[in-house]
Amino acid sequence: MAKFVDKSKVNTRYLETPFTIQQVETHLVFGPLSRHVPIAYLALLVGIVKLAADFSDRHVPRGQRIGGAVWDVLFWIVFLPFGLSRLTRRQQAIIVWGTVKFVFGFAAFMMVSIGGLGGLAEGHSDALPNLFLGLIWIPGFEFIPKITPHQKYVTIARLLLSIPCVYFGVRSGNWHWD
Repeated sequence: MAKFVDKSKVNTRYLETPFTIQQVETHLVFGPLSRHVPIAYLALLVGIVKLAADFSDRHVPRGQRIGGAVWDVLFWIVFLPFGLSRLTRRQQAIIVWGTVKFVFGFAAFMMVSIGGLGGLAEGHSDALPNLFLGLIWIPGFEFIPKITPHQKYVTIARLLLSIPCVYFGVRSGNWHWD
């Protein structure tokens, strides 16, 4: 068993650079997480809640519910917590921070290019809210060295600026939660 544990260790020294440490430690969400809460436990909690939600959803076929439950157990309850638990709290936070930055960057780029500029070209009523929401959330400002220590305020400003964008997007009639 010790051989498997030794082989499963990942060389994670390259994760903890001064840049990533400063980015994570000064972040509004990931700073407290890196100091106080192992993200592996949060992934396990999300997996359990997701598993319960998949079983309770009666609007999908039984096979899809079972497939979703198997995925939830394998990925969210076994693989992700086990993989993250091998790392320190800071390394867990750095990995999740990088993943969130990539996902938000990709989603913001898609909102700007497809929803914003493409919507403006086709005359959609929700094009401007999509464009502004995408521009607000594109990662970039927080990487400027003088702004990095104050990136909590950048995140709060983004959240506050998102409120009118979401309001006007819902008012356009194309955004809804059905």
